[in-house]
Amino acid sequence: MPALTEKVFLPISIFYLNVLFAIFRFVLISAVGAIFAIYAKYGGEYAKSVGWIRRAGYREMIKTFMSAIRHKNAPGSVMAALVAGFFVTLVASFLDKGIASFITPAFKPGPLTRETVVSSQFQPMSIYAMFFGWSFLVPSGDDVVGTMKKALNSSIAISEPEEGMIYTPVISGYSTTCTDFGIILEEEGIRNGSGCAWIRVSFTSNLKAGRSIKTERSPNRWSIVMASDPEEANYTTTNLPVLATHSFEDPYSPSSDPDNVCRFLEDDRSIYPGFITDGVTTYPRTSTTKCFRDDADITVAAMTTTRIVGRMAAFDSMIAGFYSTSNKDDLLSTMTASIRTTRIPSLPGQPSQNITAQMWAELWVTNSTIDIFVCAKAGQSSETFECVYITITMYRFNQTISNATLQAIRSKRYGGFSHSAYMILEYAPDITGNNTVAPISTEKIRKDNIAVADYMARLGSNYYADFDEGNLYIEYDKAKLEFGLDVPLWVLLAAGFITLVSFCVWQLTYWLVGLPHISSLYNIIRTQMGSMSTTPIPRLMRFRYQPLMFEDTRILPDRVEHLPSEAQLLEEGYVRSIELEETEK
Repeated sequence: MPALTEKVFLPISIFYLNVLFAIFRFVLISAVGAIFAIYAKYGGEYAKSVGWIRRAGYREMIKTFMSAIRHKNAPGSVMAALVAGFFVTLVASFLDKGIASFITPAFKPGPLTRETVVSSQFQPMSIYAMFFGWSFLVPSGDDVVGTMKKALNSSIAISEPEEGMIYTPVISGYSTTCTDFGIILEEEGIRNGSGCAWIRVSFTSNLKAGRSIKTERSPNRWSIVMASDPEEANYTTTNLPVLATHSFEDPYSPSSDPDNVCRFLEDDRSIYPGFITDGVTTYPRTSTTKCFRDDADITVAAMTTTRIVGRMAAFDSMIAGFYSTSNKDDLLSTMTASIRTTRIPSLPGQPSQNITAQMWAELWVTNSTIDIFVCAKAGQSSETFECVYITITMYRFNQTISNATLQAIRSKRYGGFSHSAYMILEYAPDITGNNTVAPISTEKIRKDNIAVADYMARLGSNYYADFDEGNLYIEYDKAKLEFGLDVPLWVLLAAGFITLVSFCVWQLTYWLVGLPHISSLYNIIRTQMGSMSTTPIPRLMRFRYQPLMFEDTRILPDRVEHLPSEAQLLEEGYVRSIELEETEK
């Protein structure tokens, strides 16, 4: 059973609402008049006058009330009836305005139709496979998925929207077929997983395979220390570029198909050239990719990267100032100790010697998400570090591809690009009241990245970028937007009940009370004139004040004498009867 506070959508305009209010007010005021007609019949000598004065309006009611108080010529019950008539009429006149305050304009989509919208997109000449304009700012405090939805409903996705239509991207459920994916960092295998999907992350070609030490701290948690190629004596990093791919199979397997590898956009951002200051150099940026296979297998991934710069002496304060201490991660606290491992005692396959450590990485895998915090020296003898916090979420699932998308694919493979992205999301800094940047929570970065990957997975094949042809295919549920009104259920029921009761009272009064008590003074005079005339009296008669006449019939004599009341007449009749009796004696 719906709650009384629940709102009911009425598909009517303001004009029809005003018509309904006019009917409501008319019936309600008629019911008030009917109640005073009952009072006129049973309320005594003054009752009819009260009813006629009420019909004349508020000004006459107030003047009559003040005169009655001044001359004290009316009983208390009549005074109460005058006051009641004033306030009841006032409430009946404005009750619809009170009801209107609970009603709000609203919009509601009509019946849904499904349509695949194909829009031509511009792709700049670049190694990156991404349509121009598909990078969006996420304002501070906004929902990242909400930003994605706005993008999919903007003119960049729907170039020629139908007027009055709302477009909702079609989303579908999915069941991931891979949660135990393999991980490769640089060229170091971290986890083989079940082989159902792979994530590979690399940073710089200076770090060679076999020149690292991997420590498994706990299940799905690793620390890695890496050294540079000894031939690179002048090794330096400028901005620690992040290269990441996700694929259906081990990319190093001889049987792997390079077309089944999906690559993120390379993140080589750097605001400060040459490590000028400790702290943030770039704010979080999320990149999304999607790959399909002919058998309808889909991999969807989202990667968020955030960069900081610091020196060894200020490393602890740099981390504490950048990441909220309440959400301080184990990866961050462990890195503080790891970077102090400046020498690697020995490496597999190398003579026993102390080798300078150049890069440190902390990894943590939970479900379908991998978090990596990596720091590297700017040079072999430098005390400056650039660090990147990376979180990647990947889902692999099988989903039936829609007919429209299937026709667009034309049996082509997805992926196979040097770098590709469906959407880039840039986070705006959160500026505090004292004009400083608020700390960034790693937990929020992780949750937002998972939400982006989940939404991309639910879009599935309904969101397809054909980078070869420069077309974007998005399937929408389309509905005509209907204007109407939201009315609380209790208001609707109360207004209907009041109208029904008022209408019944109004109509029953005509049958039960009789015409003299419900008619105006004019109609009573006209009826009385008709009973004394041999010719028909018109409904609408001419009227004159001097003298007071309807048609050619005078209503009052020139002089109005004070007429005795019923009590006086009774008393006079009693005295005359006594005098008559005494005369007869």
